[in-house]
Amino acid sequence: MFLPRPHRLKTLAVGAALTAALGALGVPPAAAAATSWYLDCAAGSGGSGSQASPWNSLAAANAHLFGPGDQLLLKRGSTCTGTLKPQGSGAAGAPVTLAAYGPGSARPVVAGDPAGGEKAAVHLYNLEQWEIRDLEITFQDTNAVRKERNGLLVEIADLPDGVGTHYVVDDVYVHDVNGDSGKFSNGIQFRVSGATTPTNFDDVLVQNSRISRVDREGLTNRSTWMCRPSYGSGDNCGSTVNWRASTRIVFRGNTLNDIGGDGIVVRAADHALVEHNTAYDLAMRPMGSNAGIWTINSDWTTIQYNEVHHVRRLSDNNDGMAFDSDYGNTGALFQYNYSHDNEGGFMLFCGACGAGSSSTGTVVRYNLSSNDRTRWLFAVGEKNARMYNNTAYLPPGSTAPVIQQGSGSSVTRLSGNIFSNLGTGGYSGWGGNAYRPADFSWDSNVFHGNHPANEPADPRKITADPGLLNPGGGTAADYRLGAGSPARAAGATVAANGGLDYFGSAVPATCRPDIGFQQASSSDDAACSAANPVVNPGFESGALAPWTWYGGAAADPAGGHAGGFGARVGPAPAAVEQVVPVAPSTTYRLSGWGRVSAAGTELSLGAKQYDSAGSTTRAAFTATTYAAGSTVFTTGPGATTARIYCYARSGTGYGYCDDIAVVPA
Repeated sequence: MFLPRPHRLKTLAVGAALTAALGALGVPPAAAAATSWYLDCAAGSGGSGSQASPWNSLAAANAHLFGPGDQLLLKRGSTCTGTLKPQGSGAAGAPVTLAAYGPGSARPVVAGDPAGGEKAAVHLYNLEQWEIRDLEITFQDTNAVRKERNGLLVEIADLPDGVGTHYVVDDVYVHDVNGDSGKFSNGIQFRVSGATTPTNFDDVLVQNSRISRVDREGLTNRSTWMCRPSYGSGDNCGSTVNWRASTRIVFRGNTLNDIGGDGIVVRAADHALVEHNTAYDLAMRPMGSNAGIWTINSDWTTIQYNEVHHVRRLSDNNDGMAFDSDYGNTGALFQYNYSHDNEGGFMLFCGACGAGSSSTGTVVRYNLSSNDRTRWLFAVGEKNARMYNNTAYLPPGSTAPVIQQGSGSSVTRLSGNIFSNLGTGGYSGWGGNAYRPADFSWDSNVFHGNHPANEPADPRKITADPGLLNPGGGTAADYRLGAGSPARAAGATVAANGGLDYFGSAVPATCRPDIGFQQASSSDDAACSAANPVVNPGFESGALAPWTWYGGAAADPAGGHAGGFGARVGPAPAAVEQVVPVAPSTTYRLSGWGRVSAAGTELSLGAKQYDSAGSTTRAAFTATTYAAGSTVFTTGPGATTARIYCYARSGTGYGYCDDIAVVPA
């Protein structure tokens, strides 16, 4: 049963008085009937709010207290100047509806008045259970000095129970909002303010709406309750910890264009969903650093099925890319997106962009990037990213690097991607920072076209033409694989790969998939044995990559068990390590061969970082001849990777390991 929230003070006071009066008479109170109220700002005189006698001013509507199931209906073709700031909330299953009435297709317009002292044309403040449809909203301000301006602002602050629930914005047109360069100026924003009671939104849907000619941001949410260690000193958090995420945030099917700054931004949210949006002509005016669609200080945001193009990179910033996993994120997922012609590139990892900040677990998969400039990936910090099965086309004349690296470590594994690089860019640093190849590991990627001297040492790379159907074309279908493509069935298996490619075709879980954003080949997982996710498991490439290492370590041509090479580590402490993909809540067996060079030395073959409890497991080797060993581990419910290692644990000799495998137990 829905219980009224105590922040609706006026509603509760009236209700309490009525209940007391009826109770004194022995009469049970009756629920107020839902009512439709009408507003026509073109009417010659103000009425009672009925359809026959509508209100004719925003002031009349603002003075009314709306209740569950009520409707506020604005006359199509009429324009109301000022700020619509209604009172009263709906209830679960009986929201208040703000919509249009009357014949024709013209929308009713609410036009903000800069002389009125308000910051939004439509402002819902400490209300909930509202649904808004069919409106046109604008806030034009020709004053030379810009101020905060919003088209639609939904704001909650210090709610006693801490949650504002259920908001729908559907088929709303917001345009010509002349705000300042601060990120509080928006086309549509859901804002948590206040500093007394931790508060968040739950159940927000913005869909099928249009936002055009807006400064600074298009469609966003934000909160004052956003401080946690991974956010570092962002928004002057310092040592404060008060992070409270908004939940069930969905931005779907919207179109944004001619935005002064950012397109869509998700902040301080848990499991937000941004999908099927089109955003173009962004960062159109000098307003700091901006990107197309991005998330910051949030957990498990999914950004999918969006098209972003023509984001500008202006002289006053270094962004201008389509997508960004910014700082303070956990598990951001970017999949099935189409990015093209963005001046700042395709993707930004900005986990270390704020002082003391970090992000981890970003996944970028099954996306298409065509003619994105400046760089494909701008890497400025990420603890454990995966980028797989993306297709990137850099046309002739492009100077964009595949990876440009700034400050901050960006540990990233890249597999099954197509880089059709017909330009001159390669792999470089930025801002006085060098490109650090040890941050990146590579498996089964296509490197076609330009081959710079520092091209990654991918042990299963393909350098032949991937055979895209019409590279340089203007649709996603132009980048499908041709019938004879060498990228077919040549990719790397990835656990928990989402199951689908960009076009919705099934992706194999056990058989080797195609490389790139399309799964063109048919496959039968039942006919394929479980693939070993360990790359270079026998060190037969003659190098350790993509294994990382510390202490003394080398691929020893005389140290192998079955082949020529094996990994040599030592003297202690020394190790080689590799992050491998795993499925959540799954038991695996880690196996391999190990020996030591001298008595008193101990070698460990083990796994760690596979659950949130910090568990580890290992098999030990102390003999000087090769022996098989194995250990079993079970991944946590949110795990997608595990770190395996070969570690000289003690003693003065060397440890050797070879032929390492991870398979479901």
